[in-house]
Amino acid sequence: MSEDRAEVVIVGAGPAGSALACLLARRGHDVLVLEAKHFPRDQVCGESVSPEGWRLLELIGAQDRVRALSPQVVRGMQLVAPDGTCFSGRYQSERPGFAVRRLALDAALLAAARDAGARVVEGARVHGLLFDAGSVAGVEVELGGEPREVRARLVAGADGRHSVVARRLGLLYEDPRLRRFAVRGHWEATEGLSELGEMHVVEGGYCGVAPLSATLANVAFVLDPRELGGAAGDLPGFYRRTLRQRWPRLAERLERARLVEPPRAIGPLAVRSRAVAVEGAVLLGDAAGFYDPFTGEGVTLALRGAELVAAAAAEALARGGQAPLPRLARYERDRAAATRDKFRFNHRLQLAVRWPSAANAIARRLRRRPDLADRLVGIAGDFVPARSALGPGFLLELLTA
Repeated sequence: MSEDRAEVVIVGAGPAGSALACLLARRGHDVLVLEAKHFPRDQVCGESVSPEGWRLLELIGAQDRVRALSPQVVRGMQLVAPDGTCFSGRYQSERPGFAVRRLALDAALLAAARDAGARVVEGARVHGLLFDAGSVAGVEVELGGEPREVRARLVAGADGRHSVVARRLGLLYEDPRLRRFAVRGHWEATEGLSELGEMHVVEGGYCGVAPLSATLANVAFVLDPRELGGAAGDLPGFYRRTLRQRWPRLAERLERARLVEPPRAIGPLAVRSRAVAVEGAVLLGDAAGFYDPFTGEGVTLALRGAELVAAAAAEALARGGQAPLPRLARYERDRAAATRDKFRFNHRLQLAVRWPSAANAIARRLRRRPDLADRLVGIAGDFVPARSALGPGFLLELLTA
């Protein structure tokens, strides 16, 4: 890597980093993406994208590349309560959501960033930050065993839940109350798949099923750490046993299916960030904080964060100069406004389904009121405002349904 300067250095080439690179490079800015791994690379994820994702993919110019992957249409969600009560809600939107392997999606988005004119360096491991009079002024990176320094007016940390950028700034920390773990596998010849994603709730956890094709499914469960003791040394065995013991009806649908690769685990899942912007740097995607994958908002939130960073950064970069950018207060405000209600909704939904009796009662009511189920699924799909479920009116409707 001969370059030692860029207007914007983006650390991490997942959906958030690649989307930001697309948006800024298309506006004529000098963008350098530094990615520690080599693509294609996998990522443990529910692999579903809400309907709002299509608008964002069109914004960054990646929609054709994603359509070329033939993603599986997802038209809504089905939730199965602990007692077996089931209800479904459908996306009442112009376009459905979709599901696709992150292995393919992330590679497509990174290719779109290259198409837009961003410089991309894979195998570049960022391990520190440069500072100038208290402002972030670049990164320290290792490439091929050689340490380098790259200076920039803005460093964007899009490097995930273990973000080097966020941790070097002292901003990211694990949530001590939400130390859940996830284990994911892909199953071919899964029975009973449809164009609905599935969420199977039990006491202490849940299991999501994302249809990646008519027969291939992403099956991932999330549990508290006290239940993971049996995973040591035999994750595949633990994964299969847990499915049989905690989700027997789902396990029956997998009896004739084939686990196409060893399962993978990640956790603790929840991380929080004390801030998403400082002088010379911003955080986006999971690096800006990650709560829980229950409502499957991760990829869409990453793309939306890139949209908000790009608007604020382009405005600041247009003023010219070589010094690090001031703190992007506009991004902080816009992100808070865009996510506050959705995060509150997610938190309340998590509290509700933690108690089997509450989850069963809610499922029975929503089965009787498909309009309310559609509204909840629409909020999860990012096209119905979350605030519509936060007021007393919705709660009253739910309790009296």
